[in-house]
Amino acid sequence: MKDCKYGSTCFRRNKHHFLEFSHPNIEKIALQINNGEIEAVMSLELKPNLLEQAQLVAELMESGELILDDRRKMEISGEKTGVKRNASAMAQSDNEAEIEENSSQQKEKRIKATAVDESFHAKMTDDVGSSTKMVVNEKLNPLQKIEASAPVCYFLSSIENVPETWDQSLTLTFSDLLHPSLGVLQESVQFNFMVELGWLLAQYCQHKVQRKPMLVIYGTESEELAAAQSRVPTLHTIRVKPKYPFGSHHTKMSMMSYEDGNLRIVVHTGNLIESDWEDRTQGLWISPSCPPLSSKDNEKIGDGDSIGDGDSITGFKRDLIRYLESYSLSALKPWIEKIRQADMSSIKVCFIPSSPGSHAIQSEANEKVPKWGHLHLSWLLQQHASSEADDSIIMQCSSIGSLGPSPSSWLAGELGVSMGASSGVTKLGQKNVQVVYPCFQDVKSSIHGLLGGGCLPYSHQGHNKQTWFTGFLHKWRSDSRLRTTAMPHIKSYARVSSDMSRASFFVLTSANVSKAAWGMRINKDTKLMIQSFEAGVLFLPKFLFGEMTFKLGKQLRLPYDLPLTKYGAGDEPWFIDNLR
Repeated sequence: MKDCKYGSTCFRRNKHHFLEFSHPNIEKIALQINNGEIEAVMSLELKPNLLEQAQLVAELMESGELILDDRRKMEISGEKTGVKRNASAMAQSDNEAEIEENSSQQKEKRIKATAVDESFHAKMTDDVGSSTKMVVNEKLNPLQKIEASAPVCYFLSSIENVPETWDQSLTLTFSDLLHPSLGVLQESVQFNFMVELGWLLAQYCQHKVQRKPMLVIYGTESEELAAAQSRVPTLHTIRVKPKYPFGSHHTKMSMMSYEDGNLRIVVHTGNLIESDWEDRTQGLWISPSCPPLSSKDNEKIGDGDSIGDGDSITGFKRDLIRYLESYSLSALKPWIEKIRQADMSSIKVCFIPSSPGSHAIQSEANEKVPKWGHLHLSWLLQQHASSEADDSIIMQCSSIGSLGPSPSSWLAGELGVSMGASSGVTKLGQKNVQVVYPCFQDVKSSIHGLLGGGCLPYSHQGHNKQTWFTGFLHKWRSDSRLRTTAMPHIKSYARVSSDMSRASFFVLTSANVSKAAWGMRINKDTKLMIQSFEAGVLFLPKFLFGEMTFKLGKQLRLPYDLPLTKYGAGDEPWFIDNLR
């Protein structure tokens, strides 16, 4: 095979050209892709055209159309031109060399971290922060981690610059969601706000599923995503434009279908961009694998007007379907049908959706509340949750909206009231509300210093209109999870007992502390106005453990430390203005 006369400047993307002419620089990258050396490929910071060429050649190699003999492979592997440096060596120097340095110290730290990372199956001692005994386990694959974490199945993301987090049993990476242990991927959908296409495809490349059909539904404008389908035939992208001025498509969710017909749903908190999954604290909930309904159960679904059997006691399937239907996208119809045909009875969390619109609080169906936003959460808590008079509501977020002139305007008077709901309470009232959001010093002391605050877009101008809010704020502290220096992009909500030993609920969601995300009552309380698409899951001890409260540190681990650390006299919230 002759070398292409254009060498490393070749821009062609025709497969016949690559079958006729050799491109050593591209073939080298293609071999790395097919060998799963995705970190090495990513470290090269390839231009989009070169990455597409390498993916095409990788496909030709894997399909058997392009065959390189061993000699040719060795020549390519030993070559020093065409790329900046050997990518495998780069990955070695960037990752393994750092770990090997002071290896005995690193090993000791990781053993301690494993001990702190408490198992829900009595692998560790009872309490977080207490002395722990070392437990020797083989490294778990993603499926084993999910099975070991059941029934909660809630994880934090690994932190690249905190190696002690890498092998924690309650830690996953985004690429872990595509691991073959979870099933042979057939196709997937990614819902998100921001997407870096190259990074996303790299996650799929890591497990060699980059050629599987993928639907990406995103929020922020992106020329790259808009044009992606013309370059990547298996990729379909749809931008959901905001319906309202302060709204966005903010949902962060993945749906995967497998060749055996099973489905899996993931609700998480990260944008599909490299920085969000590198050194920021994210949260993920992973569903069980949901098999197809039996033929007998399918007959009960009828003409599609009903979800039929296969829903869980939490109503997860019903709420997920109505959320997907609210998009009115034809591209989602096959997925809605897949979900209708799935047995989701094993899911033990509730789905908490927000969809843009002015939702009538008293509907024609005589329902008391629209099942969206904070009113849907309130309705579920009234049905299934307990509370105590001195409970506190902890809201932990990465951004804050306009909350009004006083706490009672919305934060405590509306959102706090909904989160204070419980069974047996006929009149809802305000609860003690505490908010976890990093202060300036938290960000300054983070892994990347002030740059760590890039995911925290609260502005000084917005805060000046609600200075009362400072009194609710608490610092980001996550020593027990080894993530104090990893700024939180996770969003979570919990109701915790006064002695901080129990919680009556926990929510993991894309929704920040804002009216646009959770909704606000308008028109004399006749409607709930929501401006953004959001998705979250509600964990209730009733469904997960048959109890009315979680035992904190045993059945449920919060992403932050208790007791909370209140802002000091000289502290102020982190403002995005600090980066301008």
